[in-house]
Amino acid sequence: MKKKNLGNYILYAVGEIILVVIGILIAVSLNDWNSSRKEKNKLFNIYNIVAADLENDIKEIDKMEFFYGQVKPLFNKILKDSVRDVDYAFNPQYTYIMIGFPEITFNKRGYNQLAAFNTDKFKDSLPTQIIEFYTERLREIKIDDDMRADDIKENYSHFKNNYAWWSDVISLKPNKDFIDYALNDPDYKNRIATTHFMAYQVFLPELRIFKKQAETILEEIQKRTTN
Repeated sequence: MKKKNLGNYILYAVGEIILVVIGILIAVSLNDWNSSRKEKNKLFNIYNIVAADLENDIKEIDKMEFFYGQVKPLFNKILKDSVRDVDYAFNPQYTYIMIGFPEITFNKRGYNQLAAFNTDKFKDSLPTQIIEFYTERLREIKIDDDMRADDIKENYSHFKNNYAWWSDVISLKPNKDFIDYALNDPDYKNRIATTHFMAYQVFLPELRIFKKQAETILEEIQKRTTN
């Protein structure tokens, strides 16, 4: 009888241990699931920030495209030698296209958060795709934008340091000496051609690549955050 009671006690103890182990395993699994869900939510929140950044960047690129679309006819008239003295006298844009330019700044809040976030636990290639996109595209754009800025700065310094008509030009006052320079000196046309090249053949194409790839990433983000 005592052996039977001992056996029952052992079975009961083993059963209790098994129940405790099962309970622990369930708790660990629930904790892992909850932790995984929280991490996934964090990643999706970062995706949403990246999406908002890219949408704003695309708007800025569209503004840049609009600006250069507006001034392109001015470049073309100068390069085709179809500008007259009255154009220079009454339209200061013919001068400013060579000494001024719109700036663009890209939003990197989402990119910075994603780069600092551990995505190794997720079987998703999108984080790597986003990081590589920002790293490569922003590097290329900066190189081209620096070239564009250096060209404009060089023109500015050249005119300021070498021509007496400079103060009139930047004050929007017609100046015959400047008009003569613009119409007859090859240096002016060469500088216009260089500024045109930097904008339309170098800088804008890089912005278009950024926009196209950004739109692809936005589609991928939408697929993940809406399912």
